[in-house]
Amino acid sequence: MNQLSSKLNRLLAQLEASGRRITTQRIAVCEALLAHGAHPTAAEVYQRVHAAHPAISQATVYNTLSALEELNLVRLLYLVGDDHAHYDLGVEAHVNAVCTRCGRITDIHTDTLEALLGLVARRSGYQLSPSEGVIVYGLCPACE
Repeated sequence: MNQLSSKLNRLLAQLEASGRRITTQRIAVCEALLAHGAHPTAAEVYQRVHAAHPAISQATVYNTLSALEELNLVRLLYLVGDDHAHYDLGVEAHVNAVCTRCGRITDIHTDTLEALLGLVARRSGYQLSPSEGVIVYGLCPACE
């Protein structure tokens, strides 16, 4: 079983475990989300789904994405300067590096994130949660 099939099975199993039916439409939405391979918007997921399944409504796509978010299987990213939320399949604590020129989002995994957030919390007085991750902005290597 390849990695995408494994992730798809995990998403579907958790949807089903939450009492939601596994429908052809939900499978199509999960497949489109995984096939994107990055941090798609709901509109991008809908475009992929609609190309393969023209009868699926936007509401079905949004409702499925909402269910995945509710179950903590995806995380919404709200980026500065972007009117659209992006969906992140990486729900473990990590850094999202966002290019301010092209908008590319790169996941950075580090074992020092918790220590960094602890330092920021001590210096700022903010209560920070490592599980929420961090978003940083700069230029990606291609735009540099």
